[in-house]
Formats: sequence, C-alpha cells, structure tokens
Amino acid sequence: MSARGRKPDPTVDHRIRQAATELLLSHGLDFTMDDVARAAGVGRASVFRRYATKRDMLLESLGGLMNTHVAVPDTGSLEGDLRVVVSDTLALWQHPGVARLARQMYGEAGRDPAVAEIIRTGMRTRMERSQVVYERAIDRGELPPDADLWLLTDLFAGLVTYRGLLDLPMPDPDETVRVLLRGFTPA
Repeated sequence: MSARGRKPDPTVDHRIRQAATELLLSHGLDFTMDDVARAAGVGRASVFRRYATKRDMLLESLGGLMNTHVAVPDTGSLEGDLRVVVSDTLALWQHPGVARLARQMYGEAGRDPAVAEIIRTGMRTRMERSQVVYERAIDRGELPPDADLWLLTDLFAGLVTYRGLLDLPMPDPDETVRVLLRGFTPA
C-alpha cells in the first residue's frame, strides 16, 4: 500500500463482473459503462481500469454466461436424461432476459467474430460436459457406439435457437425427446 493511497477493495473486480452480468440479463447489450459502475457501487474509473472498452467487458461477461455450468443428469436412461436437459433448456429460454440477450448475441455474432467464437466455444464446452450422458447411453445399449452425438445435440440446440430467435412457442419437452429419439415414426 502506498503512503498516499488507500488499500484496494478486493471485492471490486467481482462486483463489476456481477453488475455487468446482471445488466446483460436485464438490459441485453443496451447499457453503458456508467450503468455498470453505478450497479457495482464503484466509480467510473474503476470500471475503465479493468476494461478499456465496453466490448472487452461484454466479451468477458458473455463468455462467463456461456460457461455457466449445466447440470448433467443421471436418471438411469437416455430418455430421462434428455428430458431433464430439454426441460431445463426450454425453461431457460422462457426467461425474458435470456431470450433477449440470446437474440442480440446471435445478431452480434454475424458482425463480430469474437462473439461468434464465444458462442461456438460455449456450445462445444457444454457438449463436452454432457458427453457422459451419451457415454452411459452407449454403455446401456440405448445408442449405437457410432452415433453422431453432435447431430443429436445440434438437432435440439438448433430447434431451440430457431424458435427462440423468432420468438416462436417452444415445443413440449416430452414430444421433443420422443422425436429426438424416435423421429416421427409410430411408437
């Protein structure tokens, strides 16, 4: 500590990150660095010492949101596990802040390769975390060992993203799981 200055507050970094994340969820991309400073209870200079630009702060915050841990269920069956994942994902899109932010992020991804990379990395990380669900299903004989697991994941992620971006009603979780596992053929 310098003789003239005061001891730095060790909570400032966390408060700024938390404020930026909360503003992302409540306002989407439509807030200022001053809004973050107010929400964090810090001075404007404290925010700018950590982030040279709003884009820098947004990229870190978006990365943090995409890296939010998703529970990996173990219900004893692929159908049960998928039902949990599908229900949780659909419920997340019902949160107005999440839906608004997702729409803005996907729009921004078309203009900013860094945002596109955050989305791509976040989706890949989630798939890697949930790989155990598919490995257990293969071990139980519910999926063939050569199943295209990316396709299975992308079918659902693509459907939810499409409907979410266009603000269309989300599908029923049970129907979604049935179609993912069996298509449209009769049971």
